[in-house]
Amino acid sequence: MVIGAGIAGISAALGLAERGIFVNLVDSDSAIGGRSRELSCKGLDKCVRCDVCLATDKLLEVGRSEMIRVLRNTRVKSVSGSPGNFRVTLERSPSPVDEGSCNACGKCVEICPANAISPPRSGIPLTYSIDPDACLWYRGDDCHLCEEACPQGAIDLSRKGSTKRMQVGAIVVATGFTPFDPDLDPRYSHDLIPGVLSSLEAERQISIDGDLVPPEGTSLDRLAFVQCVGSRDLKHGVEYCSKVCCKYSMGIALLLRALHPELEITFFYMDWRPYDLKGEDLREWASRDQGVRSIRSRPAEILPSETGKPVVRFTDAGESISEEEFDMVLLSVGMAPPEGLEDLAERLGLRTTPQGYIETSVERPAMTSRPGIFASGCCTGPKDIEESAMEGNAAAGEAASFLEGSP
Repeated sequence: MVIGAGIAGISAALGLAERGIFVNLVDSDSAIGGRSRELSCKGLDKCVRCDVCLATDKLLEVGRSEMIRVLRNTRVKSVSGSPGNFRVTLERSPSPVDEGSCNACGKCVEICPANAISPPRSGIPLTYSIDPDACLWYRGDDCHLCEEACPQGAIDLSRKGSTKRMQVGAIVVATGFTPFDPDLDPRYSHDLIPGVLSSLEAERQISIDGDLVPPEGTSLDRLAFVQCVGSRDLKHGVEYCSKVCCKYSMGIALLLRALHPELEITFFYMDWRPYDLKGEDLREWASRDQGVRSIRSRPAEILPSETGKPVVRFTDAGESISEEEFDMVLLSVGMAPPEGLEDLAERLGLRTTPQGYIETSVERPAMTSRPGIFASGCCTGPKDIEESAMEGNAAAGEAASFLEGSP
């Protein structure tokens, strides 16, 4: 069993399937693919190795594999037994939309009075989903408008959740991460000032619209990135570097500059820590391009200007306080352990690190504190798509060796 169907989980599942081992791929979401499916391709006329297509290609492989059973909307309720013979109880949430019938026509979205239905995101399957917390029917009303509007008969609000029990020989945990919520740092006025977005929101927007869209009535001429929002910040309990934020922010900046050659871009950063040296370096880019600036400063706050645009207040190298207005500001949010990981680790009998991630061996990174249970991807600490996929492959190798009786 692989718990979590992001890039690490699907890499682990594919690695096991290639070895002839049947895999139950479990994910709590309505579609598999994890956070990587929310990222935008950074290439225009050629590949820039942003790794987003790596996740897309692997998703297609999962869909074609006869050795992988995907269990969506499903959580692990309990685990008992011993290594090589784990007994797992799974709990599946109600799934009112039948993925085999839904053709994503959108009729249900048009008719829903509570905005409780979401269109399919990239991932597998491309099926609409209903939020039970917002849906009037789930809240006790007699609303059946979506059922009546669906031409395929794909919606049945009376469907119940279910419990499933199974035995598995080994378990791979790959539950990903939770992005830092920028609302937790009110200094930066996220959701309060138009044009202040998180980096992940920007990624989603570019993925859907092909570009970053400024607030209505404005143009995109000056853009700022604020790095380390929710990273290296003891006040929020995240004292570590999230490791990949510089890389992904740089990818967004390069893409936007290619789309808008006249766009002025400013980076506010504490320390520039590129994940690898394969791509463009910010400081070198700023030294040769007058339209790009790098300012080593952690902004104090973001305020609204008289026109409603975001104004970044910061201390420059001379320690004087400065204020600059931008059309948009992107908050480069860090990574935190996935929600529920501490509870899952306790049920699995695994140790966690002081930061809240699953503890693994330094020598063999997929090995956890319990034989027969392995871990990979961002549930063990921050990493990018490529490293997550590599760790998923490593976890598959370790799990296969365990099942085959190797040390």
